[in-house]
Parts: sequence; structure tokens; C-alpha cells
Amino acid sequence: MNFDSASLARSRATVRQWRHAALALLITSFTPVYGGESEEPYQWSFVPGRYQLIGRHPDSTQTYTGTARIDRVGAQLRLSRDIGGKRSRLFGVIRRADPGEAYVLAFKWNERRPQEMVCLVGSDLDNYPRLTCHWGLAGNPHRQPGMEAYFAQEPWDPVRP
Repeated sequence: MNFDSASLARSRATVRQWRHAALALLITSFTPVYGGESEEPYQWSFVPGRYQLIGRHPDSTQTYTGTARIDRVGAQLRLSRDIGGKRSRLFGVIRRADPGEAYVLAFKWNERRPQEMVCLVGSDLDNYPRLTCHWGLAGNPHRQPGMEAYFAQEPWDPVRP
């Protein structure tokens, strides 16, 4: 078999390319993996801000509106809301809905009886946070849970009545 200098150079270049690919594969196999379970979900820094909200009471057609603010307070998120002049503060965390499922914002509080609210975190068309929540008595004994939807105020200030 006769090899000319051009085919020999191509053969050496191919061997070099394979060596470089193998070396790159070896290096990346020793690189620590980021984005695993130990990192904090992005929702912790995405949801804080000011909101307008609309809601419905559990097992009722009665609706309400209000304003809210979510702040990061240590290892919790504090929801301060004003609904019809009544102010409340709830504390919650970002957690998995179930193993392998989406992250949700979950609150628990007591007003005579234990209450809970679970919010799905999404974004609006301008990439601001949008929260849709179900709430009610702990253990959900309701035929229909209460609902709240939170709309970020950051991109606009609501029209004043």
C-alpha cells in the first residue's frame, strides 16, 4: 500500500481530531455538575415583588381583589396582602409539588383553623411573575378550593379609581 504525503497528513489530522475529542470527553467527565438538586430553584428570586390579586373564597362564588407584596425573608418568602382593608402576612417556601414535579410556592397559616395555599409560578407575556393559587383549610375538605391569581405590578401601576 502506497501513501502519498497528502493522504498521510489527512490521516494524522484525523487521529489528532479523535485525540482532541477523547481528551475533551475525559475533561468534561471530571467537571462537577451544576444545576442539580443542591442549587436553589430560580423561583426564590423570581417571585419577590408587588402584585395585584383577584380571588374567590372556597365553596363560594364570592370574589375579592387586593394588593400584595412578596419579600424574601431568610429561608422563607413573606406574602403581605391587603384585601378589603384587611392586612395579613403569610410565610411560605418554594418546594417541589411531588418528587419529580414542578416547583410551587406553598404557604401555611392559622386563622382559627390551619389553612394552606399552593401557587403555581409562571410568567406573563412580558416575563414577569404570574401566580395562580388554590387555598383553603388544610387537607382540602372543600368541594371547590379558594383561588387567587397574582399579577405583577412591576411593569405598570394600576389605574387609580
